[in-house]
Amino acid sequence: MKNNKLTPAQESALQQAAKTGTLKASDLAIKGGARNKVLASLTSKGFLIALKEPDTYDISPQGRAVIGLEDKPASESKGKIRTGTKLHKVIELLSRPEGAAIHEIMKETGWQQHTVRGTLVESLKKRLGLTIESEKPEGKDRIYRITGGLEALS
Repeated sequence: MKNNKLTPAQESALQQAAKTGTLKASDLAIKGGARNKVLASLTSKGFLIALKEPDTYDISPQGRAVIGLEDKPASESKGKIRTGTKLHKVIELLSRPEGAAIHEIMKETGWQQHTVRGTLVESLKKRLGLTIESEKPEGKDRIYRITGGLEALS
């Protein structure tokens, strides 16, 4: 249920974070000190989570709840990967017997290296519970592959 204590700017920031998955401060319509206050307020209330990349935030389950987007428990969200999405493409690449290198995933998705690495950890390992192993063949790029957990997505 919506909390009427959010300002329009705060609600807009949370809506944008929920829509895009990751919120960049520069993407907000408000600028300067007002933007900093909105982001600081939402972060201190636990609605946004500051990521390692500067001025980049992720919406928390509490943030989703406060704008009326109740998060489903993790057990219910497993297996809900739409086909044709970039995340689905990543899973397909990592499911191959030969696995995939970071640069292959970057080429397929158009993502930057830090986005690929974050997806491996946050989306695939933590959210979906997949087991991802990596190996570094001598003189070649590190290869990542899914070795377990795919049955939960079926």
